[in-house]
Amino acid sequence: MKKVFMLVLCLIMALSSFACTAKAPAATDDTAAAPAAAAAEEATTEPAATTEAKPLKVGIVVAEYNEWNHLYYAEIEAKCKEFGWTSEVFDAGQDVNQQINLVNSCVAQGFNAITIQPADNAALAPAMKKAAEAGLIVVSHYDMDPSLGINEMIYQVLFGQKASGVLEAEEYVKAAGDSGKVAIIAGLTGADNAQKRTEGMMEVFDKYPNIEVVQTVYCDWDRQKAMAAAEDIITAHPDLKAFIVQDDGMSWGVYAAIEAAGKTDSIKIASQGFYESSIPAIQEGKFMFTISYPAGFFARDAMDLIKKVSDGETVDRVQTLGMLLVTKDNVETAPHD
Repeated sequence: MKKVFMLVLCLIMALSSFACTAKAPAATDDTAAAPAAAAAEEATTEPAATTEAKPLKVGIVVAEYNEWNHLYYAEIEAKCKEFGWTSEVFDAGQDVNQQINLVNSCVAQGFNAITIQPADNAALAPAMKKAAEAGLIVVSHYDMDPSLGINEMIYQVLFGQKASGVLEAEEYVKAAGDSGKVAIIAGLTGADNAQKRTEGMMEVFDKYPNIEVVQTVYCDWDRQKAMAAAEDIITAHPDLKAFIVQDDGMSWGVYAAIEAAGKTDSIKIASQGFYESSIPAIQEGKFMFTISYPAGFFARDAMDLIKKVSDGETVDRVQTLGMLLVTKDNVETAPHD
C-alpha cells in the first residue's frame, strides 16, 4: 500500500513540473495590434508641418529714376520690409528697348512681381504679356489701351493722365484768364503719360480762341532741358504769359529761366507733381498752383494689390487714384509723398 502511495505522489510531481515549464500562450491578433494602433494614433495627433509663404521678389521697372520715383521707391522699400519681401529698382534711362530688356530680365531672374511705368505702352505690352504668362504679377501705372490685348492679364494702379492735363489747363484759365500766349513744357518724348497730359491741356485751350499755345516742347522730365527750352521760348516770345508744365521738377528749371530773363512778374507757371520741394514754390508764388498725386499712394496701393493677389484674393484689375489741386490755401496740408 505504501508503494502505491509513493508511485501516485511521484506521478503528481512530474505532471506539476511539466506544467510549470510549459511556454506562455502566444498573444492574440487583437493584443498584438493594440500597441501599433496606439502608435499610429499618437502620430496622427501631432500637428501637421506648416509651410510658410515664400518671400516675394519685386522688380520696379521705371522709365527713369526721377524725383517722383525716388519717393515712390522709398515707399516700396517700406512695404517690402513690412511684408518680408525684397525689391530692386531697374532704371531704363528713358530707353524703350532697355526697358523691354529689363522686363525680360526680371522674368529670367525669377522675380515674382513687377511694377512698371512704361516708356511706351505699345512697345512694352509684349514684354509685359510675357511676364504675366510666366506667372509674374504685373502692375502698370500707366493706362494701357484695351487694344493692346493685355488688360485681362495685368493690373493697373492709375490716376487720370489726361484728366490731370485738363485740370491744370482749366485751373490756369480760371486764375489767369482766357487770353494770351502760353507754352507747354511736356514730359518724356513719346511716352503715353506725357502725350495724354498734353492732349488734356490742348482739349481745354482749344475752347479759347484768344489763348495761343506758341510751342509744346518735350523735355523728358529733365530740369535742365526744361530750363533750356524755356529760355528759347522766352527769347522767341517776349510777351509770353505762362508756362504750363507737366511736372514740378521741370517747373524749377522753367522758373530759373524766367528769373534769369527778369520776368518773374509777367510770366507765370502752372504745374503738377507736388513734391516737398514744391511747398516753398507755392508759398512764395513761384508756381501758381500744382496738382498732387503722391508717389507714396501709388506705391502703397501697388504693393497692397500684389500682396492680395499673391494671397489668392480676387481684386479689381484697374484701380484709380484721385488727385488734388494744391494752392497757397492748402499747400501746408496737402499730401506730397
